[in-house]
Amino acid sequence: MNDKINHLIQALDYVDHGFSIYPLVENTKVPIKGTHGFNSASNDLVTIRNWYNEHAYNIGLKLTDKNIFVVDMDVGHESGFNGIASYQQLYKKHHFQPLPKDSYIERTPSGGLHWFLSYPKGSPVKTVQSAFGKDTGIDIITRGVPVYPTMVNNKRYQPIDGRTLADVKPAPKWLVDMLAGQKVNSASEHAYTTRQKKYTGRLLDEMVTGTTQGNRNAWLTKIAGRMFGVGADPKTVYNMLSVINDSFVDPALPSKEVNVIFQSILKRESKGVH
Repeated sequence: MNDKINHLIQALDYVDHGFSIYPLVENTKVPIKGTHGFNSASNDLVTIRNWYNEHAYNIGLKLTDKNIFVVDMDVGHESGFNGIASYQQLYKKHHFQPLPKDSYIERTPSGGLHWFLSYPKGSPVKTVQSAFGKDTGIDIITRGVPVYPTMVNNKRYQPIDGRTLADVKPAPKWLVDMLAGQKVNSASEHAYTTRQKKYTGRLLDEMVTGTTQGNRNAWLTKIAGRMFGVGADPKTVYNMLSVINDSFVDPALPSKEVNVIFQSILKRESKGVH
């Protein structure tokens, strides 16, 4: 099947699933002459056939009609930032709910990802460049986006794992809130500020933040002391230290070292030394 026929069939398939599309110049993301990108998107079959009868135009998908946005994780950009790596670091650091891996995702021609997500009708989401910081390589696209089988620099956008746009999953609440302009803080899907958190809340946040090699013993010692400080039972402290070590310390300490830390702090607490 040649590209012209393939692109026409795919364009009509998108329309059949309720989307509007717009044509892009072959091998680029530039709207064809006389059109204005997503503002010229159409679901009229005659219009679409006229666009694609003579050319293998690339396909842009209008997102606003279907309450869908795209998390654009760029790689290979001249900036040098890796959006995929940035995303992995950010959600682990801030403990955000990860994006649903079973949603519709396309691999971009540069090797990045377009992660398609839906949002509740009426939510005032907006396009956000550098959504998670200027040095992350992550943007949010809410209006229109190139889709399979679009080709740029002779490489295609490709769906991952055979999924289709019917597989688009809802975005996590924290992301919808952020795109609506609401403040979103780490460690929670709710916009609590640090000043609103009580001591125990900050302790819990610190526990799940974890630590890495080189600071493990000192960090667990501090956490143990703070748990005793809020009145936790020694058995609770020991069990929590084990869970924290296994879950949030990278790499985890041997259990005998955790026991030494616990016994040391227990002895100190028993003597009333602070």
